[in-house]
Amino acid sequence: MVTQAPESAKQKTGNWPDLSLENSIRIAWQGRLRLVISTMLFVTLGVFIALVTTPEFVSDARIMPEMNSGTGGIFKRLASVAGFAGMDLSDAEGVDAVRPDLYPNVLQSTPFVLYLLDQVVVQTNGERTTVANLLMPPGDWSFINWLQRDQEDSVAPFKQMAGKPVKLTRRQEKLVEEIGKRVNAKLDTRSGIITITAKMPDASGAATVAQLSMDYLTQYVTSYRTEKARQDLQFYTQRLTEARQRYQMAQYSVFHYNDQHKYYVVQAATMEKQRMEAELAIAQTVYTELSRQFEQAKLKVQEQTPVFKVLEPAKIPLIRVSPKRSILVLGYAIAGFLLGIVYLITQRINLLHRLKAIVRD
Repeated sequence: MVTQAPESAKQKTGNWPDLSLENSIRIAWQGRLRLVISTMLFVTLGVFIALVTTPEFVSDARIMPEMNSGTGGIFKRLASVAGFAGMDLSDAEGVDAVRPDLYPNVLQSTPFVLYLLDQVVVQTNGERTTVANLLMPPGDWSFINWLQRDQEDSVAPFKQMAGKPVKLTRRQEKLVEEIGKRVNAKLDTRSGIITITAKMPDASGAATVAQLSMDYLTQYVTSYRTEKARQDLQFYTQRLTEARQRYQMAQYSVFHYNDQHKYYVVQAATMEKQRMEAELAIAQTVYTELSRQFEQAKLKVQEQTPVFKVLEPAKIPLIRVSPKRSILVLGYAIAGFLLGIVYLITQRINLLHRLKAIVRD
């Protein structure tokens, strides 16, 4: 007894070809010419895209910042020596608000990005340009729409007024976002090493940006940690100058008075002399005390200045990180081959439909 297949199964078999491995290979072989043409077209497209895509280069720089655990060693020895001179340096040590784990945030700040955009870099071909023009040249068609709207300040340097909110143009906003993606720093919590990475469309430009970022970070941290000590030093410098002038004037007044009243022995002259000598003693005491505080302030500036050891300077990369041209071309070749297979199968389905329509007619 022969069992007939259901009508739905026959209809499904008639509408869809057999896609087994053997039949798929046979379909591909029968349409091999079209398959080769499709693959070669996509390979050509992949080669073209790989050639016109802007290459990207990455440069790294590594520094090791000074940790708080060892910042007071040298200064404690200086304090012990300064104690013999009557100077108290016990309050010089404090908690560092800018910890090494916060250093990467400095390179993500808007002031750093705006500082970096105006810096001049020398490209691999020897041409000089700014970081802003390196990332977004005036002829970059991908940004032509908003460049045309901001032509008046497309090359104007950024100017920030102290105490005023920051106002950016469209171009600067785009560049701030772009720099935030391309320049970053990472702290290794185990070793304490900070790695600064810069990704740029030029090898020499990438190394220059990495070096500029490292210099900015070290100068920023140094300026922050020594700001209070430098303000104190400036204050004591001004007061010491005033105290020196006061002491010299008081000294001159006493000596001048003695010369003019050498042979006077009246009571009024004696009282005036005592008043001048008292003023001289006060001026001398103030001058001596300010001199000690001035020397103490200079020691504080030196103590608060952090130490950064450059473990790996920024180097000009020799190999680009993108695009991976071989992988890109291979991906397009696979895409062309798969699309060719889909096209052949679609053609086979259409052929089966036409044959079925002819048989039915």
